[in-house]
Amino acid sequence: MTGAQPARPISELRFFVAGAYVLDCLISTPRLPVWGDDLRAEAMRTVPGGKALNQAVTLARLGAQVAAVGCVGTDVVGEAIRSALTAEGVDASTMTAIPEAPTPVCVVYTRPDGENAMIWRVPDALNVTAGHLITAVETSGPGDTLLVTFESPGQAAGIITAASDQGMHVVLNPAPLPSDPAVIESFPWEHVDILVPNEAEARALLSGLPAVHDPAEHLADAVADALGVRTVCVTLAERGCVLRLDGATTTYPAPPAEVIDVTGASDAFTALLCAHLIAGTDPADAVHQAQAAAALTISRPGAYEALPTTTELHYQAAGLPNCSI
Repeated sequence: MTGAQPARPISELRFFVAGAYVLDCLISTPRLPVWGDDLRAEAMRTVPGGKALNQAVTLARLGAQVAAVGCVGTDVVGEAIRSALTAEGVDASTMTAIPEAPTPVCVVYTRPDGENAMIWRVPDALNVTAGHLITAVETSGPGDTLLVTFESPGQAAGIITAASDQGMHVVLNPAPLPSDPAVIESFPWEHVDILVPNEAEARALLSGLPAVHDPAEHLADAVADALGVRTVCVTLAERGCVLRLDGATTTYPAPPAEVIDVTGASDAFTALLCAHLIAGTDPADAVHQAQAAAALTISRPGAYEALPTTTELHYQAAGLPNCSI
């Protein structure tokens, strides 16, 4: 995953993206409601969402081959999500529809400065499992890479092990943070090739270790050393990110960006970074591509509808002499 020449064009890479595929209810409001409130929002809308969906769509727009691994209900919401994925070029035949289980909804509150708060829950019946991944591979054929989140934390270890057994690269975006520390302690980190946490998530992964109190710019080294993961990129919001790759660590400042809504920015960043690294794009170029995608996302309201378009992603990559998408 290193070197100046790409090992393969991104268009030849095949990703399975496992996690939550939900309906986002986006609410723009100057403050959060309290019990007994009757709060009038500045704007409200619903769109397909979930970290896995955002990452799958971004990869597809970049030109990769993508299969969605997740569960939805057989209701109209679940059908709308699958239709949206199909329209984006994502293989939704690999998803599982669960009768009598309502497709999850995530409520996202966003205030004028772009900060947000979320309320969501994926019912146990809709948690994605290793069995769903294996079935997806049997349905659509083998893949190069699994990209997975902690949206189903109790199942993530099994999914990653199954992907490793299938010979896939494994990319983990450890969000949202598991409420049970035992999930982290018993995780099969030896199967994770690329880990992309934010600062809070990196410190949670170091819980109980002295390095948990290290300065932010040292967290990528600390996580890589503690967990044995070869490639770790810790995102630091407006302070940029730190990439540890093959024992070398580099800090990248964030590009200037107008902050309208930070929802979805980490998903765009993770998708671009892992695709370029696995394709063999120079690491510095891979980070800059990921940062540019995140900057575009936070400059617009929402998540799914704020993700970089196919045209924007191809325009960005056109500046890379050794990148073929």
